[in-house]
Amino acid sequence: MSLDEEFRVSSPAPSAYQPGVALNALTLKQLRSFGARPAVIAGDRVIAFDELAERIDDRIAERGTNQRHVEVIVGRPDLETVVDFLAALNIGNPVALASGEVAAAQLETRFGNTEAGDIHPDLALLMSTSGTTGKSKLVRLSKTAVTSNAIAIADYLALGTDDRAITSLPLHYCYGLSVLTSHLAVGASVVLTENAVVDPCFWAAVDRWDVTGLAGVPYTFELLDRQRATGVERLAARSLRYVTQAGGRLDPADVDHLVRLGDQHDFDMFVMYGQTEATARMAYLDPDAARTWPGSIGRPIPGGAIELRPVQDAEPGIGEIVYSGPNVMMGYATCPEDLTRGHEFPDLPTGDLARINDAGLLEITGRVNRTVKVHGLRTDLDQLEADLADRGIIARCAGDDGGLVIARLDEAIESVTHDTELLNAAAQLVAIPRALLAAVSLPAWPRTLSGKIDLPSITTAARSISRAHVGPHDTVQAVFELIVGPVRAPTTQTFASLGGDSFSYVEMSIRLEELIGRLPVDWHLQSVSKLTALANEHEPDPTRRWVRLDTSIAIRALAIVMIVCTHMGLYRVPGGAHTLLLVLGYNIARFQLSSADTPGRLRKVLGTVARVAVPTVAWIGMQMLLFGGYSLGALFLVNNYFGSAWRRNGRWEYWYFETFVQSIIVIGLLFAIPVVRQAERRAPFEFALGVVAITLLFRFQIIELGDSYNSMFRPHTVACFIALGWAAQRARQIWQGLLVTALLAVTSVGYFDQVDREWRIILLGAALIWLPTIPLPRLAVRPISVIAAASMHIFLVHWQVWPVFTPWLDLHLALVATIATGVAVWWTFDRLCSKARQHRRSALRPHGQATTFAI
Repeated sequence: MSLDEEFRVSSPAPSAYQPGVALNALTLKQLRSFGARPAVIAGDRVIAFDELAERIDDRIAERGTNQRHVEVIVGRPDLETVVDFLAALNIGNPVALASGEVAAAQLETRFGNTEAGDIHPDLALLMSTSGTTGKSKLVRLSKTAVTSNAIAIADYLALGTDDRAITSLPLHYCYGLSVLTSHLAVGASVVLTENAVVDPCFWAAVDRWDVTGLAGVPYTFELLDRQRATGVERLAARSLRYVTQAGGRLDPADVDHLVRLGDQHDFDMFVMYGQTEATARMAYLDPDAARTWPGSIGRPIPGGAIELRPVQDAEPGIGEIVYSGPNVMMGYATCPEDLTRGHEFPDLPTGDLARINDAGLLEITGRVNRTVKVHGLRTDLDQLEADLADRGIIARCAGDDGGLVIARLDEAIESVTHDTELLNAAAQLVAIPRALLAAVSLPAWPRTLSGKIDLPSITTAARSISRAHVGPHDTVQAVFELIVGPVRAPTTQTFASLGGDSFSYVEMSIRLEELIGRLPVDWHLQSVSKLTALANEHEPDPTRRWVRLDTSIAIRALAIVMIVCTHMGLYRVPGGAHTLLLVLGYNIARFQLSSADTPGRLRKVLGTVARVAVPTVAWIGMQMLLFGGYSLGALFLVNNYFGSAWRRNGRWEYWYFETFVQSIIVIGLLFAIPVVRQAERRAPFEFALGVVAITLLFRFQIIELGDSYNSMFRPHTVACFIALGWAAQRARQIWQGLLVTALLAVTSVGYFDQVDREWRIILLGAALIWLPTIPLPRLAVRPISVIAAASMHIFLVHWQVWPVFTPWLDLHLALVATIATGVAVWWTFDRLCSKARQHRRSALRPHGQATTFAI
């Protein structure tokens, strides 16, 4: 096809797009018309349309309608954000949606005080269109653009009042916002959640609320592919009717795969194309066409039109996509004066090159200018270079879907060098994760044969060198990669999904508090990107004397000191080991079970087992070689079932480690069964309660297993404490906490026939249930955290260490020396493991490029 003349294709207006429908969409009148039907679901609460309308009406009354102004709203997926957004839309106040508190403060500074007379009457929405923040262009959208695009999307997806979406994408992102508006505009509903698609809680909500639609960007489906490789097929959710994809190009083979999955699991797969400048969507590929043309973006949305305009030097049949329709933006805004401007774009040149295939469908072939899209955020490389130049930095920028590369000349150096200053400057100008930036200085520009700067060569060298120069304290993501392994999806991956466990939790807490300050209680379930945003907002306060520490960390430190004190004979405070079992169960629920559906779950379980089994076996083996006195049962961590009845002769000192290893293996095997994982995900507390009930059968000897000697040290009898810790972590309501506390008391009383020991365990367990954090002097937090992190190694070596110190040291000093020795052993072992991981990663990097993998 020749493009000597413009080619134009259009779609008829939506079937629902009757006169006045777009104007009426998302108004209070329309929302009330849907009555008692569900509108949004937030947590456990279903908010009907009429209640939502009342909330919006109340919000309007609170704010008044006299003075029109820009409302800056952080685009959180919660009820308050939805109400604020719809209230502003009904008042007529333009909304500026921000990605976080920092971005909101910047927008407030730039636009928040704009006079009413300086705002065009059609302006309804301001949305960021690229990754830049400092000088970012905002897209100016009218209410007609927002509502017409919502109706068009609802039309081609055939949305009805029985459909229900879930916030798999942020609301400050045009794609995520369009999911909300397109559903509410036709009486459908939306589940509001901050959980990522890799979080079991996300899919529990999909199942619980019968979600019919899922929206994703390419990386969403890459994450789902990884879970699929482990035997977990998320897209088999029984309620799903349609799946949509936008936010970047998806490989045709992946589209074909998703279409086939849709055929298998009874959902329709829609590939979509859009830009913020067109509110959200410009074209879509329906499921039938995707079966034959998976590399296409389809046809214009209802009510829209696309033409291909000739581009100089383009191949025959290829032109620039230019879109027209009621959803085209009014224009851009970089300063308050721009808010007075009207409609400046009768159509939208997208910058994308395309052709028309034999079926009359559009296929994108490339870009007209230098714009890249990273994690769904477009960054204009020329603009980034200009922004750097404004700061006195002359640099060249390159990039692709994998991230950005920035380079500058430095004739004083002899080879390519990591450039921290340049990296920091770029990080302030783009809103993508720092780990996706690479910055270097070059002694000279590499050139192609034609004399042009060889950007691909720079990209390869920069990424290889910059990855190696990220220090462990530079960023949140770097801390994650230091402690729990590579982070490939910072917007979705969490400490739990990356395989973090109770050991790495303590060290991670210490390092993150240096960057973030006070950590959220559920930080282990928050994405790397969200924690990075908290770090960016954190301002250290060196004068603060008191801080709050995770209670489980404090209890671990206290319990190990109790154990050593008791065994040394310094003070008799037994109960520490069984308290650690409560903490073990608590952390199993918090980490292992929270990531039970993530890729590589069995590998993560084995990794946790190895962190205990390897040093324990090595320590026992060394003693066997040097001093003897241990059986093979002790060496292989099964002495608790095969050892002698005499504790000292049978060497029962390591019963806790045997219990730890055996329990983790059993739980790992149990949760390898899909139906078990699904049952726990649907009713976490009830499932934990069931486990407690089973373990109590052994605790009260209703079921007896093996000989009775030393039963208080055997996994099947001490499992009740692990199960109670598990239930404590799953308790979310007051009655649940009270029930677990009562069960803890019933379980502990009479277990040892030692009242002080039993009440010590009950009190510490109650603290674990009712006190998520405890206040401590700032100076005490670091040593307590270190002791907690080293608790396993202190427990492991203290039997052999304290007798070395007690003959010549005061017992109190001997206690300190024993603890310090255990900490030193932990530190040495941890550093050796870190070096081994780094060596392994280096060995897997071909041709100087970084290769990420999980350990």
